[in-house]
Amino acid sequence: MSVVRTLICVLCAGLLATGNAAAQAPQRVVTVNLCLDQIAMRLAAPGQLVGVSYLARDPRISVLADRAAFIPTVRATVESILALRPDLVIFDRDSHATPKRLLRGAGIRILEVPWGASIDDAETIVDRIAVALGRAEIGQVLIADMRQQKRLLAWAGAPVGTAIVLDANRGTAGKGSLMDEILRLAGFRNLAAELGVPAYGRLSLEQVLANQPGLLVLDGAANASPARATEFVDHHALAALAGQSRLLSLPKKLTLCAGPENFDAIRLLAEARP
Repeated sequence: MSVVRTLICVLCAGLLATGNAAAQAPQRVVTVNLCLDQIAMRLAAPGQLVGVSYLARDPRISVLADRAAFIPTVRATVESILALRPDLVIFDRDSHATPKRLLRGAGIRILEVPWGASIDDAETIVDRIAVALGRAEIGQVLIADMRQQKRLLAWAGAPVGTAIVLDANRGTAGKGSLMDEILRLAGFRNLAAELGVPAYGRLSLEQVLANQPGLLVLDGAANASPARATEFVDHHALAALAGQSRLLSLPKKLTLCAGPENFDAIRLLAEARP
């Protein structure tokens, strides 16, 4: 066989493989988890994503609420999902056992993805979802962009400040949490982690005052609908820190899920460095 004929055969085989992959790509995909919604919305072809969780439309917690407004929403029930006639449903790995079992029984393909607790985890999840959607190349572009942003934004030297995150019900981001990683990448020591608080633990206002963080990170929108869980935002004790600590309003939606939006959080934190 001549070189030319060999090249033609290789080219035809490649085109055939590409065509088969396109034919096998799911056409009607549903996601039922906010973090997976946001990744799938970035990766899916036009019209490929036919359902996302109802949380995806909430602008307080969803960074892509504007896109989700044009996609039907579902809850994690078999009836809600089947109404959209999906050929692939993407779930988080550790929940919704009964809907998964029933959907598999109905012949629906299921993709289970682990929880993303770090930016590296987010890259893995992007890759898995992109491959499942038949959009592997788009996934690699997104991963390359995330890695580039991380290289550009990561603080290279020793930490230049201390920080504490304070959420509703005195929640905080402790050791091993996504927010812990984001703080470190922005050049801060996470005092909650140093105090031995686990990834998702609590700190009293007294502990916050005693440790006098250089930066106190709050969700400034937390008290838009006042409730006992969020009344700390306006607590007089925090006002007492005004002369010693800087306060940063950081939208919770930038750190709720591991994903590209985390770099917007790092930029805001970097602007608050001493």
